[in-house]
Amino acid sequence: MTPNRRAFLRALGAGSVGVTTASLVGGSAAAATVITMEGGGDDIWGTADAFHYYYAAVSGDFDVAVQNTGIESIESWTKTGPMVRESLDPNSKNVMVRRRPNGESSMQYRPEDGADTESSGGTAADWLRLKRSGDTVKTYHSTDGESWTPIKTLDASDITLSDDVYVGLAVTSHLKGTLATATFQNLSGVSPEKSQDIGDVAVAGGVDTATGVPLVSTGEATDVGGGSATFNGELTDLGGAESAECHFEYRKVPTESWETTESTTLTSPGSFGVDVEGLTARRYYEVRAVTDTSDGDTARGATEVFSTPNPSNAKTPAHAGPDSASRFDPGDGFADAAPWLDDDTPVIKITEPTRRQLEKAVNVDGERLVVFETSGTVDLGVRDLPVAYDKCYIAGQTAPSPGITLIKGRVNVVADDCVLHHVRVRLGDAGFEGDNENWALDAVNTADGTENNVIDHVSVSWSVDECLSVGYETSETTVSNCLIAEALNDSVHPKGEHGYGSLIGNDAKNVALLGNVWAFNTDRHPRLKEGTESVVANNVIYDFEDGTWMDPDTEASVVGNAYLAPNTDEANVFAEDGVETAVAYVKDNITDGDVPMVDDDVTRVDERPLWPDDLETMPPEETLNHNLANVGARPADRTATDERILENIEAGERYLVDSQTEVGGYPDLPVESRELSVPNGGTRPWLRSMTRQVETDR
Repeated sequence: MTPNRRAFLRALGAGSVGVTTASLVGGSAAAATVITMEGGGDDIWGTADAFHYYYAAVSGDFDVAVQNTGIESIESWTKTGPMVRESLDPNSKNVMVRRRPNGESSMQYRPEDGADTESSGGTAADWLRLKRSGDTVKTYHSTDGESWTPIKTLDASDITLSDDVYVGLAVTSHLKGTLATATFQNLSGVSPEKSQDIGDVAVAGGVDTATGVPLVSTGEATDVGGGSATFNGELTDLGGAESAECHFEYRKVPTESWETTESTTLTSPGSFGVDVEGLTARRYYEVRAVTDTSDGDTARGATEVFSTPNPSNAKTPAHAGPDSASRFDPGDGFADAAPWLDDDTPVIKITEPTRRQLEKAVNVDGERLVVFETSGTVDLGVRDLPVAYDKCYIAGQTAPSPGITLIKGRVNVVADDCVLHHVRVRLGDAGFEGDNENWALDAVNTADGTENNVIDHVSVSWSVDECLSVGYETSETTVSNCLIAEALNDSVHPKGEHGYGSLIGNDAKNVALLGNVWAFNTDRHPRLKEGTESVVANNVIYDFEDGTWMDPDTEASVVGNAYLAPNTDEANVFAEDGVETAVAYVKDNITDGDVPMVDDDVTRVDERPLWPDDLETMPPEETLNHNLANVGARPADRTATDERILENIEAGERYLVDSQTEVGGYPDLPVESRELSVPNGGTRPWLRSMTRQVETDR
């Protein structure tokens, strides 16, 4: 290597470093400069931030632009980009142009110290720009660094920044204690002088800069067929070397090993490409360009994702959707179960029961059918598993016996048009350390503002907050055939006893709760929060203190439910004293307790205020036997935990659980493997056949 060709700068933790090289301002030096940042922290969001910051003190106007060449996918909301903030306090007002691992660029800002953060935009772009002129802050994105598209302009009515501010680059992993890596080049408009962590990150971040290094970028795959594609790359800088060997690395999502293509020798900057054969149809692939220079340097471009099509172009009628052995099909509620799923939908195979594989699969930004060639217990590592991108079908019925159980984390459906099918989720108290209020979690929920989601045949237990909940301001949500049991009661929730079943968040519309069993929880079966519109039909509520709780301005159709073994004098369907706007159609429900079915604070009506078009209920006398036979992840292939809970209902047991350790602890399921042959045609009938196998042995 040529002596002194590379200039390095490193800053770890909360120290400060001086930067004098002019190459940090893009375009002012002949050699390329790459900035590599590592940052931890829970997020740059909400009312306070936790991240790593590489910055300078700036007075007056500025115009900062940078190209983000990569951001490591730790979480779907890992983010990086240029930022201006008024102070280095975690709660400071700020403006950021952010980029996420899926390549989406947008902007966010906190208008006042300690206020909630707001956001705008969302477009694929790798160039980010932040400009201040007087009291106006403008944000932009670009795909080439020349043509800039405005995202949002903020004036004094949105945010008021003092004349003296801090401007630089920020990165947060969105996971406290874990670092995410972001890389940049072509920074202009600011020369960062200091590097430090802001907020509670748990692990120190840092910065490297390297001048005179090779640079390579990955282009979009072209001529993509069922088994082939052309990979494209661009060598923009040899870093002073005489030549470079350029090739590509590629792999299926979510497997770990990379395959390597043949290489092309370049002696000057330019484009290169390779035709690749032997790909699998209907799969997602990752690809990245790589260059190895003659003097020993290696550079990799950002990873791009593409999918291969179905060569048969087969089509299955949309009505041939997933069927159920239960009286309640996933499509019987208000949600349309995966209307996007067809014979072209890419398939992602999970081959080992690890968080890493599952997280990578659910966080692909595109339509995907996630299937399992393995059984076992997936340890979520004491953190959320967010399903952050729309149109994800998690098909647990495809796993070999005894199926998939997720432990030590919440499944958080943050996206629209998703299906969670035939899995078990057991949160437990493993995430509580000291006074950790962040572990007051549901086991499964749909996030606020989501729509058209289905949770069907899911076993949910050992929550610290509610077992299974529907978010605020959601629409068209179906929860069917689920076993929702053993919420941890006097456990680690900061509010104390909290063994709750389900909460339907404020202003959630068109929620259908069909054929479920709630058992061995105290309260919220379900709680219908203010402004909700719900159908509660043919559910079993067993061993409870509060049944179906209606808040003000709620409407509900409550039909065919069995309220069994109540431990209260409260009516099974009730509202708080003085509530006059809880409106319910209540018919054909049964109870074995000496309590009224409906209290006087609920306004009863003679017609159903809402009802799904295809829903047909059964007589309430059939509800208990039907639901005990059909609820949970795999009714024909139940694990010991599900069997125990249902046997306890049949035996008339009454109890509460404060920790999963009282009932056997977290399961350790055997890992069995089988190869799945997903057909090129008939995807929905194939899924239906897999569904029937785990739902009934009749």
